Parts: sequence; structure tokens; C-alpha cells
Amino acid sequence: MTKVLFLDIDGVCNSEEFMRAEHERTGRMVILGIDPKPAALVRQILADTGAKLVISSTWRHSEHDLQVIRDQVHPDIYGITPRCASRFRGDEVRAWLEEHPEVGPYAILDDDGDFHRGQHLFQTSFKIGLTQEIADQVVKSLLLQTMAVDSYPKVVAGDGEPWQGLRTKATDNS
Repeated sequence: MTKVLFLDIDGVCNSEEFMRAEHERTGRMVILGIDPKPAALVRQILADTGAKLVISSTWRHSEHDLQVIRDQVHPDIYGITPRCASRFRGDEVRAWLEEHPEVGPYAILDDDGDFHRGQHLFQTSFKIGLTQEIADQVVKSLLLQTMAVDSYPKVVAGDGEPWQGLRTKATDNS
């Protein structure tokens, strides 16, 4: 089963703190961009868990921005979430997952909270972005989800198809 990390960029891989520091360092006003520190944390999450990267950020709408992500965050992008009419990120993640049944464990890194209850959101702050503490929580969650999925017995029907549901004498009419 494939694991994925849904990644927002603004407020995760950059922050107010990063922009302020870049302004002080260069004398230029930096708007957005990629902070190397949280980008390294994202790479570490992917390496530690074997998860694949799915971009859920508005950066997904620009080929230039996707190339910046490949160059500065991670070269391999597994997918991008669709744009939904609701513009609700939780709906976009749900729609992407419905189109990718090979995906099991997943985590979402985003500074916004527009997700459904029960989605595996790890919310950062635009003020400071992704921290080591949050990265560690994401790794732990993905590994625990993987253990949970792997611990279920693989039950198959006689025709080789996965068995849907449990049959008991009370519900079995044969």
C-alpha cells in the first residue's frame, strides 16, 4: 500500500519568520519562496516513511512553481490534488484519494484548517512553518498507520477477490 504526504507550501515550507530573516540578510523584501530548513524536514519525512509527495498547495497550478518544488523540496512529485468547485482543501484531498485506491496511510501538512474531521492533518503556523516537532509527529503517524494496515489479515474470497465484509451464520443464507 502506498503512503503519501499531502504538502502545502506557504506556511509549511516558508513562513513570516523566513521572509523576515531573508529581508534582513539580503535587504530585499522576500515574498514566499522556499526555506531550506523545512524543505529538509519534508525530505526527511519522505525518507523515514517511504511516503510519496502529493502537492495540495496553490503552487500546483503553476508549472514554474512545481519546478521550484522539485528543485528545492523534493524532485519526485507523485501527484497534485484537483481543484474542486468548493475550493475546500479537505474536498480536494478526498477527491484525490478516491482516484488513487492504491493509497493507504497518508498525512497532510498545511497551515490552514479547511479539512474534514478525521483527515490526518498536521497543522503548521504561517508564522514559523514546519518544525521538527511536527515533522516527528507526521513520521510517527505514517508509521503507525502503516503498522495498522499491515496488521489486518489479508482475507480473500475463493475467486481471489478481496472479501468485502464479514459473513456470520446470522447473515449467511447459504
